[in-house]
Amino acid sequence: MANEFLAWLFLGILGAILGSFCASFASRICEKKPLLKGRSFCFSCERKLTILELVPIFSYLFLKGRCKICGVKIPFLAFLSEILGIFLMYIAFFYTQNLKNFVFFAIFLFVCLSLSLIDLKLKAVPSILLWFAFFCAFLVGVDLDYIIDSTAYFFFDAAVFAGFVFLLKSFVFFLKNFKSQEVEENLGDADIILLAAICGIFGFFDTLIVFFLAAFLSLPFFYFALKREQKELAFLPFISFAMLIICVYLSFGRHL
Repeated sequence: MANEFLAWLFLGILGAILGSFCASFASRICEKKPLLKGRSFCFSCERKLTILELVPIFSYLFLKGRCKICGVKIPFLAFLSEILGIFLMYIAFFYTQNLKNFVFFAIFLFVCLSLSLIDLKLKAVPSILLWFAFFCAFLVGVDLDYIIDSTAYFFFDAAVFAGFVFLLKSFVFFLKNFKSQEVEENLGDADIILLAAICGIFGFFDTLIVFFLAAFLSLPFFYFALKREQKELAFLPFISFAMLIICVYLSFGRHL
């Protein structure tokens, strides 16, 4: 019993640390700060954070969401990412059935978290990070006992779903701009690549649910974006969140 509790505690702490890392990594990309510059630092006063200030969750609460020196607000998304990281680690544990899939699926989830944070800020994501997520999904989808068959199935599912979404996007774009003749698209290539990666793990049908659930979840935000005359809405975070919902459903359905 004690060992089981310690295992859950370790996973929770590791998840919070990785969530904090994802938030810091995304912030450095968005603010164009050096990615390899040692310990985390305040972007305002550029003071390096102390060990206690690096403790996930508790440091945010202790500092009351502000830098200890300059008083600048610490982004709430950083705190939220640390909490979310705990849940991501538990989701990866419940969903997977072996160590290999657990490791790479956990990495995939945290890369999706980083991509979502970056997309929220920039409305674009680094290609290298996107394809790293795809590679992690591939490693999850490949069965070492049936490497050739599982590899073929992964790329077939990914390609079919990517093609389906591309055709759907093009058709919706055509209908939307039939009269106005505008040249503006809403669903980017990054979204299609991530959906293809998800399809390689979950299969066509479940990924289709992820896609439409993400679209449904984005509707209220899309409405407010239109009210504010914003031409772009980050869709990748909705895809990631919808994937987590489906993942939780599949995990609990399997273990009940």
